[in-house]
Amino acid sequence: MRANRFRFLVLIGMALIVGLSTAYAADDSGKKQPKDSGTLSIRTTEASFPVKIDGVERGITGVGTPAIYYLTPGFHKVEVIGPDGAVWSHDIEIRRGVKNCVCLKIVRETTSRPCPYNFRLEGPDRVMEGDTITFSAINSGTAPIPLRYAWTVKNGTIRRGQGTPTIEVDTTGLGGRTIDAELDVNDDVYDNKCRQAISVPPVPVDKLPPPPQAYTCDEFYSKSADEDKARFDNCSIQVKNTPDAQLYIIIYPGTDKLSVTRNTYDKLHKRTMDYLVINRGVDPARIVISKGSPVDRTKYVLWIVPTGANPPVVN
Repeated sequence: MRANRFRFLVLIGMALIVGLSTAYAADDSGKKQPKDSGTLSIRTTEASFPVKIDGVERGITGVGTPAIYYLTPGFHKVEVIGPDGAVWSHDIEIRRGVKNCVCLKIVRETTSRPCPYNFRLEGPDRVMEGDTITFSAINSGTAPIPLRYAWTVKNGTIRRGQGTPTIEVDTTGLGGRTIDAELDVNDDVYDNKCRQAISVPPVPVDKLPPPPQAYTCDEFYSKSADEDKARFDNCSIQVKNTPDAQLYIIIYPGTDKLSVTRNTYDKLHKRTMDYLVINRGVDPARIVISKGSPVDRTKYVLWIVPTGANPPVVN
């Protein structure tokens, strides 16, 4: 950021800003010099400035041709006044018949100073759909001035933080797309000279994997104990190889004579559980056996239910 500063320079230097429009009284040029007085001439470059002598406004400085003032002998406080409170002041001794010359040169100085804030944005490389993204503005500057933060987000919803250095963005339903975030930082002190508009690289949002689904492992009519057990073997292996999955077995009791007299639901329930736990080593906590509605012949339906999947509906 750049700023101008002006000073008056006596002969080779003191600085002051130029440009005054107020009219002031003329100097003593053209007047007859009083007896027992001395002369003060004041000249400035580029523009005229008001002159005070002993606190009283007496006129303006000359440009090119100096302004002339006749003063009584002794010390007099001479001031040349510029805008913004810039003043050249000096006590000058005036002697009878002696001319004192003051030449003030305008010198402009341009100084540069760094902006008090310099931001970078931080955010994740990629996220999963449904995650909350946090974007943060990190300031490497030091000046404690009030700042305005205006965030813009494409493909995403700002949940909280607008107007602050950190925001949270919701990515629900944005799988397969990217999140673009931009920050506009401004202030009321440096008149937009330090304004920053910065962005983060687009953040990919990965799609959520499909939810787990229960699936039928086997379905068959009961024939004999040995044949039933053989059908259980495949499903027992599958459930043991699927971490935390459960084996749901629905027994639909038959209305035929054998099912009603010998292979009742209670007997089949016990026989099935004993075989799976004792012979096949399945954790009983992972086995769920339910009774379905009656059918002509006893039937088994075996389901593998992974973690998070809905269990089958028993009809």
